[in-house]
Order: sequence, then structure tokens, then C-alpha cells
Amino acid sequence: MILNKFKKIKMRPDNQFGRILNTISRLFALFGGLVLLVVALISVFSIFGRVVFSSPLLGDFELVEIACAVAISSFLPLCHLKNGNVIVDFITAKLSKNKINFLDALSSLIFGVTALFFSSRMVLGARDMYVYQEETMLLAFPIWIPFLPVIVSFFLLTICCFYTFTIKIYDILGS
Repeated sequence: MILNKFKKIKMRPDNQFGRILNTISRLFALFGGLVLLVVALISVFSIFGRVVFSSPLLGDFELVEIACAVAISSFLPLCHLKNGNVIVDFITAKLSKNKINFLDALSSLIFGVTALFFSSRMVLGARDMYVYQEETMLLAFPIWIPFLPVIVSFFLLTICCFYTFTIKIYDILGS
């Protein structure tokens, strides 16, 4: 049953805009994976330094915290395009395809509006952190810098949400 559900997910969008969006989202996900790989290496070196030299990397938890936020936000657009979000479908299991598409479209619209709101608020937050020169406590790393890829990821997520909204509406109207 689970395999049948995976087969229903289109691996590649039908239109050119969807393919471009899919490619950009995949690049963002690869970037997020590389960031997580760097974080893992930082953690290994810090633990190694703590055990062997009794001296961990200074501010390792700050770097892990920042990098995880960047990585997670980088995965969100592709996750949404691939219907990878958690869905409780026992309620909708007996609904028609049009009703399910309507609920999917509605959730994509709400998620898109929410992502747009978050990204616009993060722009203002990053601006304030830049103006007030806010930095991390140990490394004195400017906090506004990691906000930039997160903001771009959330704007990309917004586009992905509105794209899936239009695709679901098209599916409803086309059937």
C-alpha cells in the first residue's frame, strides 16, 4: 500500500516552470545536505579535540545551531514539491480525488501564505540584526548572514506552495 502511494507521486513536473522549480529546489536540498555534512565534521572535530586535547572547538554549538537552521530551511521547498510533508490521510481516505485535490490545494495555499509571511518577517529581522550588529556570543559571528539563505529558501517555498496550489486547482478543473 505504501509503495502504491509513492508511485502516484510524479517524479518530474509536466511543465517547464515546474521542472525549473524542481531543479532549483533540488539544488537547495543539496546545499542543505552539504551544510549538514560540514556540521557533522565540525561536531566530530570538536568531540575529537575534547577527548584527545581537552579542548573542544570554540562555539561549536553556535555553528551547529546556525547550520541546522540553514539546512532545514533548504530542504523545505523540495519536501513540499514531493508531497513529503506529514499528512494524516485516514480522514480523507474515502473522499473522492477532487475533494482530496481541493484539500491539498487549500493546504498549499495556506502554507504558501504562511511561508510568505515568515519570509517577509525574516527580511525585517535580518535587517534589524544587520543594523544593530547582533552577533553570536562566543564567535562574534554576525547573525544576519545565515538569515539570507533561510530567507531565500522560504521565498522559494512560497513559490513552490503557490505552484502546487495552481496544479491542484488545474487538476480539479480538468477532471
